[in-house]
Amino acid sequence: MQIRNGVLAAAALALLGCQTQPQPPTDYPQLQIGPRAQSYLQIEAVQEGYASSDLLRAGVRLYNRSNQQQTLRYRFSWFDANGFELKGLASRWEQHPLRPAEPVMIDRVAPSPKAVRYRIQLFDPRTAPTHSTQGIDG
Repeated sequence: MQIRNGVLAAAALALLGCQTQPQPPTDYPQLQIGPRAQSYLQIEAVQEGYASSDLLRAGVRLYNRSNQQQTLRYRFSWFDANGFELKGLASRWEQHPLRPAEPVMIDRVAPSPKAVRYRIQLFDPRTAPTHSTQGIDG
């Protein structure tokens, strides 16, 4: 009986040890990253919370892992509880220069309290997104 308990205790400790192993990077389903941008972007975190007015707030912390300055084209899309996109200026495409190895935080506040979900699209300006292109300038 004591041997069995010892084996069970050893197995439990082994399982606990496995939990402390480094985990693979977390996938961020709310991000859509274009293929060219994937070649130089390093995503550190996606954060979400609420602004002081109880509006959903979302952001992404990233950096340019290449040795050259890049330009990032990005857009935040906001969705209601039924999955419909909330249109407006908050969903327009913007650009941000990225210096090599310089951390950048890009965040936005939802345009309406109806927003319960979001998507962040990150693209290189030389590559157009394959869908949801409304609002792309020139």
